[in-house]
Amino acid sequence: MSENKNHKILLVDKEGQELASYPFSKREEAFAYAEKLEDMGIEVHLKEPSLPESLILSLGAGPKETDQLKEEIDQEINDHGPNCCNTSQQSNLH
Repeated sequence: MSENKNHKILLVDKEGQELASYPFSKREEAFAYAEKLEDMGIEVHLKEPSLPESLILSLGAGPKETDQLKEEIDQEINDHGPNCCNTSQQSNLH
């Protein structure tokens, strides 16, 4: 399987600049390095694939399919609207 940015955990600064990348198998190392950077005062964000994205990547999906999945997930979320999951407006019936 080819390695690309969709197959890795990325550490990025608040401007979105990549500071480091780790394969999934080195997840603990990524978190430890992120913690070190934050201890030095550098704000870090970890970017890693979502569960559905991880699944399709493990099945061999490429960047085109991954981008399509992300668009479909975003569309599904947008279709529900901002008040969709507001529990105070939902019925107590199950």
